Amino acid sequence: MLRKIFKTGHSAAVTLSQKVLKDMGLKVGDDVKVELETDRIVISHGKKQNQLALNIKTRPKLKS
Repeated sequence: MLRKIFKTGHSAAVTLSQKVLKDMGLKVGDDVKVELETDRIVISHGKKQNQLALNIKTRPKLKS
């Protein structure tokens, strides 16, 4: 599933499809935990063990 990162205010956001929300048992307004694990972002429901691995590759910081 390919998603775009977009600007919202002074932050960035990624949308989640209705299917992902349903599969994760999430709804608009729920709190989620967002963690960075080496080269991916993991979103988990605050009260559930289900996890959604987004497999987003991160780039190492470039040396100045």
